[in-house]
Amino acid sequence: MCRMLVILAAMAISLSVASGSALAIGITPGGTTIDFKPGLEKEVPFTIINNEHKDMDVVVYVKEGPYSDWVALYDTIMTFSSDDDSKGSKYSVRLPQSVEKPGTHQVDIVAMELPKEKEGGGAFVGATTAVVTQLLVRVPYPGKYATLDLAVSEAQAGEPVNFFVKARNLGTEDISNAKATLDILGPTNEKIATLESGESGIGAKSMKEFKLTWTGQTNPGVYHAVVTLRYDGKVTTAEKNFAVGNLYIDVLSIDVKDFRLGGVAKFNINIENKWNDKITGVYGNLIIEDDNGQSVADVKTASTDVGALERKEIYAYWDTEGVKVGDYDARFILHYSGRTTEKDLKTHVEVSDIRVDIMGLGAGAVTVETTGAGGTSNMIMLLVVALIGINAGWFFYFRRRSEQR
Repeated sequence: MCRMLVILAAMAISLSVASGSALAIGITPGGTTIDFKPGLEKEVPFTIINNEHKDMDVVVYVKEGPYSDWVALYDTIMTFSSDDDSKGSKYSVRLPQSVEKPGTHQVDIVAMELPKEKEGGGAFVGATTAVVTQLLVRVPYPGKYATLDLAVSEAQAGEPVNFFVKARNLGTEDISNAKATLDILGPTNEKIATLESGESGIGAKSMKEFKLTWTGQTNPGVYHAVVTLRYDGKVTTAEKNFAVGNLYIDVLSIDVKDFRLGGVAKFNINIENKWNDKITGVYGNLIIEDDNGQSVADVKTASTDVGALERKEIYAYWDTEGVKVGDYDARFILHYSGRTTEKDLKTHVEVSDIRVDIMGLGAGAVTVETTGAGGTSNMIMLLVVALIGINAGWFFYFRRRSEQR
């Protein structure tokens, strides 16, 4: 039974951390980072938040791990009333004289709501949640050792793109000379531009930020950045994808040729992919209405793929048998990658001609939800199931204990 409770508790902790909006309790800060010093002793405060303003008991413990003996708690049980917004506590850190393995080492401090026992025995079965604050201890590398973090600013097409390169020297020795070089690659991995920083030193256990700016002609799309830091005869790299602008396909024009009323009208729809990569599964809907707002046509184009920055013609067909000469309101909706481009149209039908005018030129892409809330709902459902399992375990545990009494 105890082993099952531990497994279920671990499930609840991981789910609770991933779905913070569903938590009855919170904890702050989410983490504390300290640099290793031999024999360092330090106290670290943290706060548990009573999000639901209810009466509850919270157990606090250090998750078992290779470095858990570095931490000692001041409070293992904290009692909250409905009037308590939050309560503070702390833990002490005592580091050893040396650590063999360099790098960042993690210790998890867990706060978990306890179910309340009913009067006369038994346990209340309800949601039990847990949250984690982390202690991160950075143990320096011998000599010179640099790591990189790369952040990219948001930008629209034609705007400058800023890159922020954070170089951290996690070593015990100063870096005399460091220089960042950043390559920008297109969707087919071709090199588009190269940016270089100036040279700079980086002190031991210190950080230096390099800012690089790309001012070239930028088309909308996804790009790949690779940054290389060369320092005192050593090299390290980091990379990430970044986007410029928004994924968008424009509708340039719509026309009908060789038409005769009563026959099938072929609408030639010219579209242009503004994105720098191929977009698959593109199709459109043409909806035509009469003066009373009644639909006289709702036709769909074939699905197609549109290459990077490609212009392409797609087709919609309208059977005009029984259709009268006159003006019709219409709209064309282009569907692609969970987005739509929509154009309002004025359609004038003659005996031997159909003229289509696109109303306005400012219609942009609209993101549409294609999957609903399934991802979040599934996560919450898993959380609820795990929490019910935990509380069921507590229920049987307390009942068995009551029977033994």
